Amino acid sequence: MSDFFKQLIVQFSAIWQKLSFQQKLITTSLVGFTLLGLIGLLVFTHTSGGGGDGQGSGGMRVLYSNLDVEEAAAVVDQLNRGGYRHRLENNGRDIMVNPRQLYEIRMALAREGLPRRRGVGNEIFDKTNLGMTDAVQRQNIRRALEGELQRTIEDLEEVRSARVHIVTPEHSIFLDQQRDAKASVVIRPVLGRELSRDQIRGITHLVSSSVDGLRPQNISIVDIDGKLLSSPFADNETAMASSQNRELQQNVERYLENKATQMLSGVLGQSRAIIKIAADLDFDQVEKTIETFDPESRVVRSEERQDENTKNAPDGDHQRERSLTNYEIDRTLQRVVQEVGNIRRLTVSVAVDGRYEPGPEGQRTFIERGVDELQKIEELVRNAVGYDLARGDLITVASLQFDNDNEFLRLRMLNEERREQQALYIKLALALIGFIAFLFLVRSIARAITEAMNPPVPSLETLGLEDLVEEEEPLTDDMMRAQAILEKVELLTAQSPANIAAIIRQWLVEGVVAKDK
Repeated sequence: MSDFFKQLIVQFSAIWQKLSFQQKLITTSLVGFTLLGLIGLLVFTHTSGGGGDGQGSGGMRVLYSNLDVEEAAAVVDQLNRGGYRHRLENNGRDIMVNPRQLYEIRMALAREGLPRRRGVGNEIFDKTNLGMTDAVQRQNIRRALEGELQRTIEDLEEVRSARVHIVTPEHSIFLDQQRDAKASVVIRPVLGRELSRDQIRGITHLVSSSVDGLRPQNISIVDIDGKLLSSPFADNETAMASSQNRELQQNVERYLENKATQMLSGVLGQSRAIIKIAADLDFDQVEKTIETFDPESRVVRSEERQDENTKNAPDGDHQRERSLTNYEIDRTLQRVVQEVGNIRRLTVSVAVDGRYEPGPEGQRTFIERGVDELQKIEELVRNAVGYDLARGDLITVASLQFDNDNEFLRLRMLNEERREQQALYIKLALALIGFIAFLFLVRSIARAITEAMNPPVPSLETLGLEDLVEEEEPLTDDMMRAQAILEKVELLTAQSPANIAAIIRQWLVEGVVAKDK
């Protein structure tokens, strides 16, 4: 083995001596950069926790996050029992573990039922207790219902956690003493998220539909900060109706504003027009009965005729006729029920930004929009919001100069982001070019090393042996004996090179002595 390494060192030394100065410099730099890269990779891997037990700051991965203190304590206790290394962050709510053991730990905790879901659901009835009283049974039913509702509400994307409390009064045989069920829900929303009005109404009807005798107005929903999310006028029907009417009015105004804004944004551009609408809605529920008569239209309803004849009277014979005709006039009876929330009047205000042209010094000059253009914008807004002159609607369109400091700042930020992206693309292109140049450099070094290790074989023409190769003559007896002697000499040289070297030195000495004589 030592002879092999000696020959390898000799070959590398020979190759190194055949390289030029430039090739030596390039090879040395390449080897140095490679060693530095390997050392840096090892150091980064060690500090990032990629090797060893994974306790580096960057090598730990999140096992569970945003756990309650009780759940985190149970998980940590199980990790300590299993001998898994871990670290706590975020005030003990986040548990970090070795990424190589992440899925193994999760399966081990799942076998133990960790982390446990909050609340007790229908699994409370998995174990039967024959000695359970009716009061305890009712309490378990209430707890199971609260737990199942809690889990259902927590499945919403915007809800992080929830608590449900239900109060079910005892039934009474007297109706005037019977009390309604009540419920309260406490919701912790996800950070940065907010429950919409429709979602709050959905939670309200979900809870009311799950509890017997629970009406939606008896449900209170609050957030973790104590802010009331459900309607505060649940007990007052008049206030509740006023709140609903106000919400309906705001929805109508918002809907019409969005329609007009979307249309003008496509024509003028984003943030170039502001539209505000005040809608006067009719919330009066009117029921009318209209009865109309048509005097021109008469229909015979009944007719009575009487004929009276008198004969042999003192004053002579008499004949009397009497008729009675009853007419029916055409009558129309209508019953009209007016819907609630019809638009009584609209007031529309439109502010349009003017035009801007670059000045001689690079400044932007404001130019107010013309009358014809404002009239066209007014006509577009009228058609978008359903303008009705007979209803008394009013619309005002004005050309004003907007405060575009924020818009300029946004454009500047967009330009800076564009420049950063261009710089990133340039860096990537330079890195790609450098990588390609590095490949060519490695290729040239490999070619030089290959040429140094495999020198070119001299051609036959240079040695003057082309005639011997082209013309092959049959071997004579003398030549065959000489070839056999040469083969024996090669064999002896390979077996005992020292004896052959001594014979050659003896020949040389004898030749020198012969010349002296």
